Amino acid sequence: MENFEGRVAVVTGGASGIGKAMARAFAAEGMHVVIADVEAAALDATAKELDVVAHRLDVSQADEVAALADAVMAQFGRVDIVANNAGVGGGGFIADLTLKDWQWVLGVNLWGVIHGIQSFLPHLLANPDGGHLVNTASIAGLIAGPYIGPYNASKYAVVAISETLSKELAMAGSSTKVSVLCPGYVRTNIFDSQRNRPAELSDGKGPNRDALANNDDIKAAAAALAIEPDQVAADVLAAVREERFWIFTHPEMMGMVADRSDEINAAVAQATR
Repeated sequence: MENFEGRVAVVTGGASGIGKAMARAFAAEGMHVVIADVEAAALDATAKELDVVAHRLDVSQADEVAALADAVMAQFGRVDIVANNAGVGGGGFIADLTLKDWQWVLGVNLWGVIHGIQSFLPHLLANPDGGHLVNTASIAGLIAGPYIGPYNASKYAVVAISETLSKELAMAGSSTKVSVLCPGYVRTNIFDSQRNRPAELSDGKGPNRDALANNDDIKAAAAALAIEPDQVAADVLAAVREERFWIFTHPEMMGMVADRSDEINAAVAQATR
């Protein structure tokens, strides 16, 4: 996609962090931008700051995402870029997690992407010159570390869905493209995601002691490697322009992915002796 002027972009999780930075980058290119978020105050503030359209929604709810797609089409008559970016964090040992912990994280991080694809892909495919889906995963979608099991599971799934869809669209000769964003640490408020956790998905116990300690460990690692959201947004914009599938923000962290591949290759070699 070489020309962004006058096109329409939708960004979920657009009130803060990476989503806000993407909205800013798209708007700077002359696009009409719609941001969607569950956090009303931040959503309104960002909409005013960037002069973009705002819709409050919970991406884990299919009907709310479908309503967003309807509203975008009613207002603009088309959509060109959809960034399924809304996400939450969460920590703790798997043995300590509740079903509600899993439901909350997977509902936003995984089902939010699925709902975005379900509601917006038909409109992208209807464009004569196609469009572009950007699905936010994580480096945690390529290498699974401890303490964040639901988050890892959701991001692995987003990578798999994105790869599958990209290949299917290519097989069909579609001009609609897919990118998957796999950032490392970014200076966002994801560690404070509990502020937006629905009451019905709370177990009433609050984060356990291990989860708090482990999150503190992750925060310490993030402090050394975190980059600004605007840098991530620039990478996204370049990938859409160049129609690249993979978007990596931390090359220095890719050694962990290579190590995992080496472990798999070693196991394959053992199994085939």
